[in-house]
Amino acid sequence: MNYSNYRSSGKRKRISAFYIVFAVCLLAVGFATWYSAHRVRSATRTDYESDLPKEENSYVSSDPAESEIVGITVSDEPYSEPTAPSQSEEKTEKQELMFAFPVKGEVVKSYSDTQLQYSETYGDMRLHRGMDIACKEGTSVSAAASGTVTAVEESAEFGTVVTIEHGNGITTRYAGIKDVKVMAGDNVAAGDILGTVGEIPGECAEASHLHFEVLQNGKPSDPALLFKTE
Repeated sequence: MNYSNYRSSGKRKRISAFYIVFAVCLLAVGFATWYSAHRVRSATRTDYESDLPKEENSYVSSDPAESEIVGITVSDEPYSEPTAPSQSEEKTEKQELMFAFPVKGEVVKSYSDTQLQYSETYGDMRLHRGMDIACKEGTSVSAAASGTVTAVEESAEFGTVVTIEHGNGITTRYAGIKDVKVMAGDNVAAGDILGTVGEIPGECAEASHLHFEVLQNGKPSDPALLFKTE
């Protein structure tokens, strides 16, 4: 081998080694680039998934018992609004309040709010806002219907007066009562004894009787409207 051939052979070897090294470098750079890109994508996906809101109890069961929401109670009965009593119910309630005469006897003087009647005691004509029922002094007087005693008071004209509130706007008054058995606030039933017939100062000239009055919503009313009179 001469010097020129040796020199050419060495040059070719150096060139081949250069290309081999260059190719290896390219492969190394390509692998490094691929590996870096793969790691970036993995890290980005992990960070994205970590930023997503986590849903708790996302499991949905097909079992109705497991699908119920805890803490909420639902009634099986439909809702219905409370209703006010009908007119028929109010009428029935009023009909249940029955009235009876407080004493047995003849009605000797009836109620009058327009026609004047003669007063033997005063000797003149005047209105009579009650019903006079003839009976002997000392006869027991009973409540005409159930109710509450609202007053037991003295009157210069009517003596001791017992007042009972019966509801539905109806009030009864019993005049000239003695030996009173009740007091204000007492609840009484129909027929309970209130006392006995005594003297009525404003009607003392008449024969012994009970003066019985009825008020409807605070205004005088005919007692005969509460029960049938003969």
